[in-house]
Parts: sequence; structure tokens; C-alpha cells
Amino acid sequence: MEKAKTINLGTLAKKYGTVAAFIVICIFFSLSTDVFLTRSNILTVLRQISMLAILGGGLTVVMITGRIDLSIGYGTSLLGIFCAALMVDFGISMPVAVLLTLLGGALIGLLNGTLIAYGGVPDFICTLGTGFLLSGINQAYTEGHPISGLPDSFDAFGNMSFLGIPTMIFILAFWLLIIAVVLSKTRFGRHTYAIGGNKEAALMSGVNVKSNSMWGFVFCGIGMAIAALVLTSRMGSAHVTAADSYQMQAIATVYLGATAFKEGEPNLAGTLLGALILGVLKNGMTLMNISYYYQDIAQGVVILLAVIITSLQRNRKK
Repeated sequence: MEKAKTINLGTLAKKYGTVAAFIVICIFFSLSTDVFLTRSNILTVLRQISMLAILGGGLTVVMITGRIDLSIGYGTSLLGIFCAALMVDFGISMPVAVLLTLLGGALIGLLNGTLIAYGGVPDFICTLGTGFLLSGINQAYTEGHPISGLPDSFDAFGNMSFLGIPTMIFILAFWLLIIAVVLSKTRFGRHTYAIGGNKEAALMSGVNVKSNSMWGFVFCGIGMAIAALVLTSRMGSAHVTAADSYQMQAIATVYLGATAFKEGEPNLAGTLLGALILGVLKNGMTLMNISYYYQDIAQGVVILLAVIITSLQRNRKK
């Protein structure tokens, strides 16, 4: 009986240790500053992590299959410029521009997915090359200049509130809900987890590994488009490198989330938790007037620990 209890406690620690760490971090900051747990600051944190969590949600689908996408930051920046150019340079209405941007994100994902799943190109090299290609197209079209003069209705899209809650938080929740339903309630979702668990076994079971892997990248591309729309609207203009900095942060968020709920496996709830941890760290340290370089050190330590823990969990399973 004692052995069984030990095993159960160990399993709980592996699955929920990151959750416990998050709670400890929140308690620490709530004791260190009076404003941390206020409603306005909580909404600020959620608003700040929205971009990261939107990108991380789409990336989670890809990383469940054991692949990665290094083009998400560059793709999001390009899609922001694309949407702004459609409205400002070509006079296309906002609804059509939004739909075309979503389609553009899906096509970027389709390009990556086709080259990787059917062309046999390694995901690391393929998405890195695609990222440079997208960045080059972006720079060539804009010559480094932002696009401003967006319609007022589009600017309001990412800055409005409903019931006192910023709309971008609702957008994040809706996007994560869609992914959660797809992963848990559809055959595509079941096959995606099967591929991540054991690709050879999934193939022997009749799973179309190539098709499912490709569609995973399409989901990631749609996530880029949603993030681009939110970011461009919030900023009131499209900047050439607006989302480039989210590249590594989104990947780190998924890795950090892989330490929670499932041992060493990317999962949607974990990704959201990872984004919250990074967001709370940054927010709490800012409220405490801690210099930005110490914030980078803290986030770097957390990310390194997450990668180490995830690697150990995966190796233990083998």
C-alpha cells in the first residue's frame, strides 16, 4: 500500500508540479505587491499573453506529432502586413481582408506541411527556410516601412472590451476551445496524438500520418493569421517585424507546458499554463521594478528547466 501511495504521489508531482510552481509564483508576487491580484492587473496579464497563447495553441498541434515550426514569428509578421496592405494599399473591405488573411495563414501552413509530410523535408530546416522566405517577402514589399492608416473599425477590433473584458481574451478563449474540441472529439485529434505517441504504430494501425501531419501545420498557420489580426489591430498599424520576437517564446511556451498534465508531451492546457507562467513572471517582476535584463534571466532559467524536465520525462518513457 505504501509503495502504491508513493507511486501515486510521484505521478501527481510529475503531472501537477508545474501547476504548483505557478501557484507559488502567484503567491510570491501577491505578497510582494498589492496590485498583482487586482482585477485590472489580471486582465492585463491575460491580454499580454493572448498573442503568445494564440500562437502556442496552433503550435501545440504540430508539436504533439513530434514536429516543430520555426516560421511562426515571421509568418505572423508577414500576415499582419498582408492584411494591412489589402485594406490600405488595395482598398479591400475589412471583412474580406480578414478572411483572406486567415486563408493566407492556412496556405503558409499548407506549404510547410506539404513539404515536410509529403516532400520529406526535415521540419526544422523546412520551416526555418520558409521563415526566411516570408521575412524576405515582407521586407521586399514594405522596404522596412510600417503600414498605417487602417480603418477605424479594424483598429477597434483588437482594442474593444465586452463586459469589461478585452475582446482579444475572448478571441484567445474561442481559438483554444476550437483546438480543444478538435483534439479531443475528432478522429484527426485522436490520430494526431497517436502519431506523437508512436508514428510507426500509428502507421501500422491505418492512420494517414502524412495527411494528419500536414493538417497540423495548417492549424498552426491559422493561428499565425489570428495572432496577426489581433496584433495589427492592437497596434493600429502593421510593422515588418512586429511578431518576430514571439518566435522562440511560443516554442518555449509549448515546451514549458509539456512539463504539466502529461509527462513530456505537448498539450493545450499545458501550453496555456506555460504562457501564464511567462506572463506572470514578466508582469510580477515589472510591478516590483526589477530591471528587464533580470526578467530575461528569470524567463531563461524557467525555459531551460522546462526543456530539461521535458527531455528527462521523454527519456524515462523510452
